[in-house]
Amino acid sequence: MTRMPCWIACLAALQLAAGTAYAASPWEDPSRIRSAAVDWVRSQTPDHVTVRASALDSRLRLSRCEQPLSAASNHSSTGSAWNIAVSCPAARQSGHGLWTVHVPVQVSDVRTVVVLSRAASPGRPLTAEDLELQQRDVSSLAYGYLERTELVLGRSLRRPLLMGSTLSPDVLAEATVIRRGNVVTVLSQSGSLQVRSQGKALSDASTGETVSVQNLSSSRVVQGVVRDAGTVEVLL
Repeated sequence: MTRMPCWIACLAALQLAAGTAYAASPWEDPSRIRSAAVDWVRSQTPDHVTVRASALDSRLRLSRCEQPLSAASNHSSTGSAWNIAVSCPAARQSGHGLWTVHVPVQVSDVRTVVVLSRAASPGRPLTAEDLELQQRDVSSLAYGYLERTELVLGRSLRRPLLMGSTLSPDVLAEATVIRRGNVVTVLSQSGSLQVRSQGKALSDASTGETVSVQNLSSSRVVQGVVRDAGTVEVLL
C-alpha cells in the first residue's frame, strides 16, 4: 500500500478545515463575492484581458447566501475601472434581508502599441526613428491607440508630445499631400459640367482640407478642397 506524502495530506486537511469553517460560519465568504464580480466582468470582456477584484473590507459581515450570488454593473463600463454590484437574490426569502455589495474591479488589456521614441513637435513628418512599439494597458487609453507604425509614418502631430507618449488617432494630423508651389489640377464642377485647368498651390494641405490655388493661365486665385495629391476641386 502506497503512503500518501505528508504535504498532500496536510493540504487536504487544511482545505477540509477551511470548508468546514465556512460551512459553520453565518457570514458570507468575501472570496465568493469577489469571484462573482470577476466572473461577471469576464463575461462582458474579451478572453485575453486580465480581471482583478479589489479586496473587501475585512470588517464586512453579511449573512451567508444559500443561493448563487447575483452580479451586475450599474452602467456600461468599457474602461479599466468597473464597479460591480454583487447581491444575494435569496436573502429576502431566507429571512436575512436583501444585501448588495459594490466591488471595484480592475480590467487590464495589455497590447503592443506605437509610442514616440523621442520628443516630437507639429509640422514635421514622423519617421521610423521617431517611433517604437511598447506594451501598454490599452483599457486606460481613453483616446485610442495604434498598433502598426505604418499607420503613423509620414504624418505629423497636432501638438507637441514627449518621449514615450502613446500615439492615438486624434493627435495625428492628416498627411500633407500637396505642398506650397506644387502644380495641381484644378477641377471646376457645376452639375454635369467639368472644367480642368492647371494651378499652383499657395500652401501645404492634406486630403479634405481647403487650399488656395492660383490659376496658371489667368493668375486668378481660387479656393478648393483637396481630393488627392494632384487634384483640387472648386465648386461653382
